[in-house]
This record gives sequence, structure tokens and C-alpha cells, in this order.
Amino acid sequence: MSLHSFEPARREANIKSKPNAESQFNFGTGQPSSVFGTSGATPPLYQQPRVLGATGLVVIGLLAGAYWVNRPAVDPAVAGKGAANSDLTVTVTTIDHMNVTRSLEVNGSLRAFDELPLGTETSGIAIRQVLVDEGDHVQAGQLLARFNDDLLKADVVQKQAQLREAVANAAEGTANARRAEELLKSGAISQRDADNRRALAATAEARVGVAEASLAQSQARLRQADIRAPANGVISWRGAREGAVMSAGGPELFRLLRDGRLELAAELVERDLPSIKPGQKVMLGVDGPNGSKTVDGTVRLVSPVVDPKTRLGLVRIDVPTDSDLRPGMFLRGRIAIGSVEGLVVPEPAVVYQSAKPVIFVVDDQSKVSIRRVETGERQNGMIAISGQVNQGEKVVLIGAGYLKDGDKVVIADKAPDVDIKPMPNTY
Repeated sequence: MSLHSFEPARREANIKSKPNAESQFNFGTGQPSSVFGTSGATPPLYQQPRVLGATGLVVIGLLAGAYWVNRPAVDPAVAGKGAANSDLTVTVTTIDHMNVTRSLEVNGSLRAFDELPLGTETSGIAIRQVLVDEGDHVQAGQLLARFNDDLLKADVVQKQAQLREAVANAAEGTANARRAEELLKSGAISQRDADNRRALAATAEARVGVAEASLAQSQARLRQADIRAPANGVISWRGAREGAVMSAGGPELFRLLRDGRLELAAELVERDLPSIKPGQKVMLGVDGPNGSKTVDGTVRLVSPVVDPKTRLGLVRIDVPTDSDLRPGMFLRGRIAIGSVEGLVVPEPAVVYQSAKPVIFVVDDQSKVSIRRVETGERQNGMIAISGQVNQGEKVVLIGAGYLKDGDKVVIADKAPDVDIKPMPNTY
């Protein structure tokens, strides 16, 4: 039954059930029904909003149904346009072929090439003056510290007097022996007396030697009261304190870096040691106050033994004198050991998924496919790769970290310039 056939039956039923109703609405014509008479009288005002509201609901329902039946079909191409707008914009580069320098990475701690411990050979005397501190550059023979040498000077004076006495006695003994020889010729003395005088002269001469040795010993102790630098270098540690009473063979007073010379002690696995030879150049990276810089080192020594527990061997690398280098610093470097030709890409093109290096290759339909690769040497921002890749293929450079296999991309000529605004103050 249609809506139009339903309405007359409804009106008839309403008229029979409610013959005294003051108003009924004609849904077919939108006017009051004939129950009010043929005069067409308007229903009371309090009943007009109810009639109009019912009419509006019916009209809205009819319009909605007509739109649903006659709605236009959706074009799939148009529907997919929104998804295309979500494609990631990336930049691409090509896989190149070039000659890459092979190198070994080394790292280790800086230490002194030769650190000299300086102490004292005297005992029981106090330090009177300390003249240098840690970090001071000193020259060979420069005075570093001085002990209280008053007793040592007095001892030297005493030994000098003993030496003079011994020399005088020796001179007297020599003269007596000479006179005894003359008297023996004339028979004035016996042979026994002459021999006795000669023995006394020899004893006096020996005592001169003893006095000289004793004086030299006292003078040596006096010189030991002054601590001097045995070589050019830098004071790396100072333990000397004024007033401290030291003993021979006791604690160190100073440590001296001979010539300020440092070396890098780097450990390498045993399979890499045959590739390292003395004299090879090493490029070391140093972080200084003005940014990172590089210094050139030289392999001085390759250890002839390997630690049986760690399977590591020691390589000693001479490091030039630099104000930014300190013993104990950790440095990294590279030792060039040859060159190899291969495929390379810029380092940002290689990303890691599940801790494995991959690249994204872009085909002619701007669709990416993931390729697992093996990485090799690095040089000037390029990294050598190997795997199922070919020279000339396009790979994603900027944006590779946001892709997955099969994604569609939009290729841009360059990375978009994005203004970075400073963080707002929150205080």
C-alpha cells in the first residue's frame, strides 16, 4: 500500500473514532479536513504547531529516502585520492661505484710514552722549597725542589778539614821516609827504622784517599738535597710538600712525562694484527674546545704477543704533542690498510631494522622495496654496501627511517626546508 492510499483510510478512521474533534489535518492536501465543515474554518491556534511538526517530519523522511535511492555512485579513483595525499615525501640518490679506502678502527687510552718517577736518595731531612707544580714544563737539570741542607753543608766542611789534615800527615810521612833513606845510607839508622818510616808515609797517603772519598760522599749527599729534572718534559704529578721529612727510597716526589710525549695503547683482535705495520699513519679524532679535529699518529710498535684470554694484541701509536690531549683520555682512530672498489651510498640511506642494515629501493612507480645489505668501509660520508643491489638503482636518502616494504612515496628534488622555532619559555 502506498502512502497516498494509506492516508484516506486513516482520515476516515479518525473521523469515525473522533467525530467531535475540532481539527484534523488532511495529509494529502496539507489543509484542514472536511470534518470542520465546508466553510474551510481554520483550526484553533493551540493545535497548529502539532499539525505543522508532523508534516515536517514526513517531508524530511521523504526527502532523505529519495536522496538515498538516487545518491550518486562514488568513483573509486576519487575515493583513493585521499590515501595518495598521505604518501611520504622523500629524496632519493643512486647507488654509485667507487674506490674506498680500507681501514681498521682502533680505540684506547692515551698514556705517557715514558713517565719518570722522581724521588730522593737522602733520609731524615725535610723539604724546604717546592718550585714546580703539576702541568709545568721543565728542562733537563731544572731545580724542582730543595731540601734543608744545613747539616749536609756542615758535613762537607768537616770532611774538607779531614782531607786537609790527611794531606798534611801524608806530606810529613813522605818527608820522614825520604830522610830515613839518607840516614840509612850513612848508617845512622837501622833498616828497620827506615822501613817503619816508609810504612807510615804510605799509611798517610792512604788516609788522604779515604778523606777524599769521604768528602766526595758528603758532597754527593749535598747535591741530592736538590731534586732536578733528569730530562725535558711535563710534571704530571706532584707529591712533594714543604716541611715533609722524606726517606731514601720512600714515596715519589714527582712524575715527569719525558719530552711531554704521549702514545695511544690500542687493542686489536688477533686476526687484524698482521695488517698493522710500524710506520703506518693513524687518523685520530679529538674533541677540543673549538669542536672536533683530527691529529695524525704513527704506529710505533705492534706487540709480539697476544693475550690468550682475550685474543687481543696491543698496538702502540705515537701521538703528537697537542694542548687538547691528556693522559688517560679515550681516543678513536682509523688505520688505512689498503683500498677496495665497490658499491657505495650516502650513510643516511642505510637504516637499521631489527639491528640489521637495510636500504629502500624506489622503482618506476615510486614504490619502495626493502633490501638487506652488508655494510663495509666508510669514507667522506659514503658507506660501502653489498647484497642484492645494483649500480644506478635509486634508493631513498631522506625519509628512509619512516618507510616499510611496499610503500608509495612522493619524490622531491630536495629535503623540505622547515623552520625550527625555539621552544617557548615555561618559566
